[in-house]
Amino acid sequence: MARAEQITTDRKTMREILRFMEEAVKEGLNRKEIMSQIDLMLDMSAQRHIRQSEREIRQGKAKSFKSTGEAIEWLHSAEE
Repeated sequence: MARAEQITTDRKTMREILRFMEEAVKEGLNRKEIMSQIDLMLDMSAQRHIRQSEREIRQGKAKSFKSTGEAIEWLHSAEE
């Protein structure tokens, strides 16, 4: 049974990668950016850390920023 689950997971992952690559090419990402994203998609440990971080953000245990400037602005506002 484990082998069948692995094949299913591999197919699902491959489809996700192909969808990502189609969108990345449309957006004009370069090869290095695409490959680093694919490496991240295939790294199960990194995926677990990402899911944990997303949970912490939803629970209010961590803060998320859209840009470096936004994070720096927030840090400076905390000093006041």
